[in-house]
Amino acid sequence: MRKSSIVYILFFVGLSAFLLGCNFRSQQDEMRKDWAQIQQAGKLTLLTENSTLSFFEFKGKRMGFEYEILDTFCKANHLKLEVKVVNKLGDFQRMLRKGEGDVVAANLPIELGQEKQFNYSIPYYQTYQVLVQRKSDSIISEPAHLANRTVYVRKNSAYEKRLAALQDEIGDTLSIRYRSNSPLAEDLIEEVANGRIQYTLAHENQARIVKDMHPNLDIATRMSFEQRIAFALRPKSKILKEKLDAFLQTYIASEAYTQLKKRYFDYIASTPTEFYLTPKGALSPFDALFKKAAQTYGWDWKVLAAVAFKESRFNPNARGFGGAYGLMQFMPNTGPRFGVFPESSPEVQIKGGMRYLQSMSKRWASISDEQTRLQFILASYNAGMSHIEDAQRLARAAGLNPNAWDGNVALMVNKLDEPQFYRSELVRCGAYRGQATSYVAKVLAIYARWK
Repeated sequence: MRKSSIVYILFFVGLSAFLLGCNFRSQQDEMRKDWAQIQQAGKLTLLTENSTLSFFEFKGKRMGFEYEILDTFCKANHLKLEVKVVNKLGDFQRMLRKGEGDVVAANLPIELGQEKQFNYSIPYYQTYQVLVQRKSDSIISEPAHLANRTVYVRKNSAYEKRLAALQDEIGDTLSIRYRSNSPLAEDLIEEVANGRIQYTLAHENQARIVKDMHPNLDIATRMSFEQRIAFALRPKSKILKEKLDAFLQTYIASEAYTQLKKRYFDYIASTPTEFYLTPKGALSPFDALFKKAAQTYGWDWKVLAAVAFKESRFNPNARGFGGAYGLMQFMPNTGPRFGVFPESSPEVQIKGGMRYLQSMSKRWASISDEQTRLQFILASYNAGMSHIEDAQRLARAAGLNPNAWDGNVALMVNKLDEPQFYRSELVRCGAYRGQATSYVAKVLAIYARWK
């Protein structure tokens, strides 16, 4: 054999050994990223989606049904919870394998055949897939009636797999379509609500949350059997799985978990424990309290009353999404900053609401026009300052006036539910899928009627 051939062979043998060694070391690194390393680092890294069910930011608070479960787990183990928002389904597996994250929370159903990619926790919720459609359309009441219809779903998702199986079951074809910008299931639900597409699939628990904001949606048509929802981990993170499973076993049987489910899925919009009569000729049972609180800061009391009416219909015992409470619908993290708690009296709630509005008035002091400033204040009360500031940055980048509401910042607030906008580097607070623009218009309409 020629010397050059021997050198050539030895080179490739050496290269192969080197690559195998690298792969072995990579596997070793992955094996070592378990509970001991997480404890040593003092943090658990969560890979998640920017969705109402998994993780989002609202009024300065990090929220999400799955986020709150893992936050409780971390606090119980004296760990910091680090969050990394992931846009593509395929990135979850890659980032887990590389040790860039430790747990995936994305409303994932447990799937057979995924053992090499994921090690699932014990399930913490059960749900099923539903068809999301508009009430105004010809309602599809049976899955088989989707034959020859166009349904948009997320690529490589459980919904795509369900539709593929449905074609075999009904012996007919469906037109399964995707969006190029990798939208989440929640993004596609928004597209159905806004009339951009006709059908999509989602898990019932997620669809129920979005339907509360879009009453024109129908989610009654069931598309699957119950599916078990769980967190996903690296296959090698066996001790982490033991720790998380032990926590979940206890947590899902606790009152804290029951209350968490109520805050996200089964919250009661109104829980009257007292009945307040509105005197004849008054706007509310609390006119004197509104006047007293508003006078302190030189506000028109009817603005404060209009906010309370829109938030709670003047019910001091109202309960809303995410744990919002009372006349002014304070979030659990915001209310205490203004001295307001779920059991606070109507007077304390109204005083706190006025102080909150006044604090945002100071934040928007740079907007000279009084009416425009009020629009920004009301939008911030509803959505939180951070989302409105995100919309300002998008407006400025689009050549719009960042200090004008109508047709400018309001336009960009409405774009914050679209992936190409909420994933922009200008956006710091992620997606916003609320109704801030209509909220502003409705509160101002109520106020105008009462003036």
